[in-house]
Amino acid sequence: MRRTRLIPFLMTLPLLGGVLLQATPARATYPGTNGKIAFSTDFGDDPQIFTVNPDGSGETQITNDADGHATNPDWSPDGTKIVFQADATGELQIYVMNPDGTDRQQLTFEPGFDHLAPRFSPDGTKITFAGCPLQETCAIYVMNADGTDETRLTSLVWSSGDPEFSPDGSKIVFDSNKGGFISAIWVMNANGSHQHRLTDPSLEAFFPDWSPDGTHIIFANNCCLPHSNVYVMNPDGTGLRQLTHVPPKSNAAFAVYSPDGTKIVLLGPLDDRYTMDANGTHLTRIVADQPGGLSDWGASP
Repeated sequence: MRRTRLIPFLMTLPLLGGVLLQATPARATYPGTNGKIAFSTDFGDDPQIFTVNPDGSGETQITNDADGHATNPDWSPDGTKIVFQADATGELQIYVMNPDGTDRQQLTFEPGFDHLAPRFSPDGTKITFAGCPLQETCAIYVMNADGTDETRLTSLVWSSGDPEFSPDGSKIVFDSNKGGFISAIWVMNANGSHQHRLTDPSLEAFFPDWSPDGTHIIFANNCCLPHSNVYVMNPDGTGLRQLTHVPPKSNAAFAVYSPDGTKIVLLGPLDDRYTMDANGTHLTRIVADQPGGLSDWGASP
């Protein structure tokens, strides 16, 4: 993984298969009935977004070359929209579309500025994202769901990314190198106030996801290094527990809860996509032909 512009990128490409995480852009999972999983392929020649049923059936590509490199999907809380990032204009901008890929609309238009890791608020009226002036650090922003009223929440002195609203909308969890650490999980109020670190710097924690009931946060360790595992903790940073125990030359990362909170989708060994129970048991591969990229588990509309 590149150490420049670190955090906003570590949310999109895995380090699985023994290679270093490539720095790129978590999302909140909101309560509901489990629907389809949206995922993006890795940053190869033509990364695109797909949907798939939780059992691995019905894999369908929903973006195409006209979208540019389309990645990092996030479902709206009601399961009727997907927000994502794409570079069709040269920079990474934020778009929204229907779950079948129709009615694509561009939401951000700033040249010379990358927009990464868009995530809906619990009521669907806001989107938080990592905003990055080209060749500079990245900060957490929030805007209306139509792309208006963009507001920066964190400083550009440090690089921060992977923002995600809590299920009640009162807080945002994110990862950052704030304080000079490689990466740690932080939390703040939804207006940017009261920012405080949750994880010990030695974990080099990244890519947080809040459980649908708001009682837990999952994340991965060893940002920028081979061999990551998935951990869970309470929202105040207590109760830390390791969920996966993959072999030394394998990795587990980029984990996201299902809407009913009983399952997790993640990237595991060989960059394949897996599901497992929320306690870390029953790791099951569901997609093996589309390596890398990020996933989000949507609710049934």
